[in-house]
Amino acid sequence: MTRTQHIAYGWLAQAVILLMLYAGVTVLGAVKFLANDPLAVSLPYHQVGALSNVLLQLSVVSGLLGGGVYVVASQCADSRGQRLKDERLLGYTFALWTLLLLAAFLAGMLGLLEGRHLLELPPLLDIGQIMVLLLVTAAVARSLSDWTPFALVWTAGMALSVICTIIGLIPTLDYVADRLLRALAVGIHFNVAFVLAAAALGYWLMHRFSDAPQGLLDSSLYTVAGLLSVAGLLVSFPWTTTLGNMGAIAAPILYLVCAAHSYRALSSRNSTATLAAHWYTLGLVLLLLGPGLLGGLQAAPGIRQWTVGTRLSDLQMTLTALAVVAIVLGVTNQAAAELRGQNRRVTGLMPFWLTAFGIVGGAIALSGAGLAQTYLERILGVGYLETQTLITPLYALWLLGWLSTALGVGIYALGFWARRPATPS
Repeated sequence: MTRTQHIAYGWLAQAVILLMLYAGVTVLGAVKFLANDPLAVSLPYHQVGALSNVLLQLSVVSGLLGGGVYVVASQCADSRGQRLKDERLLGYTFALWTLLLLAAFLAGMLGLLEGRHLLELPPLLDIGQIMVLLLVTAAVARSLSDWTPFALVWTAGMALSVICTIIGLIPTLDYVADRLLRALAVGIHFNVAFVLAAAALGYWLMHRFSDAPQGLLDSSLYTVAGLLSVAGLLVSFPWTTTLGNMGAIAAPILYLVCAAHSYRALSSRNSTATLAAHWYTLGLVLLLLGPGLLGGLQAAPGIRQWTVGTRLSDLQMTLTALAVVAIVLGVTNQAAAELRGQNRRVTGLMPFWLTAFGIVGGAIALSGAGLAQTYLERILGVGYLETQTLITPLYALWLLGWLSTALGVGIYALGFWARRPATPS
């Protein structure tokens, strides 16, 4: 294993660790919605919610960084092995990112995260994140002799992530302008930037587990990247009534078309024994449920005005991020097998099914809670506290789903650690 591969593997390992922490914190937050909170003396919900959002977003970024560096290094292989030109700079950047992760977790535990939903990181840590993304993207660009479809789409996603982070830092005293900028920064960041980078990683996985022709997959990636960008924009921003209603119809169709582009690769499998295809398929399912179904549903202004502020609005972003994480876990599985030189499962089917059923089942339960909240509060005028009491059984099912997810991620992490490749000499 080269130094570059070791660094990329470190980023993927950080993504797994952050996902474990996120699952644990989410369970802690879900417990607080039960009628009798057994953890009433723990952190308050607003602090738990902010910490869980930050952990999920940092897990996504870590995974996309590690996956991108690993794939580009494999495409730049020469007589020295799979390396990037700026290995030393990459090592320093990884160390900086590790410090940022520790600082973010400490800020969350101390209640120092900001109150803006999905923009909770303090400005100093946001600036550090921008620096890391720019340094990694520059290291990747300097190492490329040929801009492959993967490199173009992944770099576009990471560059857009930088732009969205900068937009989120723009100060404004006008309430309406602040809301618009926040919607722009968060929506495009999750629904376009992260999804584009994840799509590039997903197509690299298809090259690994499928017999589909490379030329077909390369041209398909360009098409899918364009469709995902349009669909992501449609579900990201409070457009006018006409555009919103168009988005409510067009967005689900576009996501279905993107998923259909993967059918050839998923139906024409090669002898690869890793679970990369399983995790990639889970990512597609979560994309269809999150931005496809929930995002399209809430794109229409007539529906958005009833669902905004309910569990439906934040669930869409969560499912989008978890779709990206599922693809990252597939890349992690594949990379671990390749670095060990073994064509075998790395983490097993048990963590996959526990995680898949937990996320999907928990999402269905929380969607039911969001629909009930919308009907009871917004239509019938039932009070907030009374509504929360009535939908407690749905929150219990949501908690059960996340207990399954936390167990699955924990077993995944144990398998990942037990089968880690040897460190470079």
